[in-house]
Amino acid sequence: MPNHVEERVHAILRARNRHVELSPDLPLGSGGLGLDSVAMVEVLLECEEALGVAVATDVLGAPSLTVGSLIDALRARIPQ
Repeated sequence: MPNHVEERVHAILRARNRHVELSPDLPLGSGGLGLDSVAMVEVLLECEEALGVAVATDVLGAPSLTVGSLIDALRARIPQ
């Protein structure tokens, strides 16, 4: 299941920017993928829908939301 989460998140992010090398420490915002707040909400909603989970929007308020922290937040919501 963990690889499934990572694969889905990477697919969603690559749909927005195919030419970036995704790594766990890559920020979603400035200095990384360059997503603005609206795009980050859209990515979160796409991830929630794709994985069938709900993530609190406070994840978006994290000082430096990264690819890895988004994946971790989604994994934490998936029943074991």
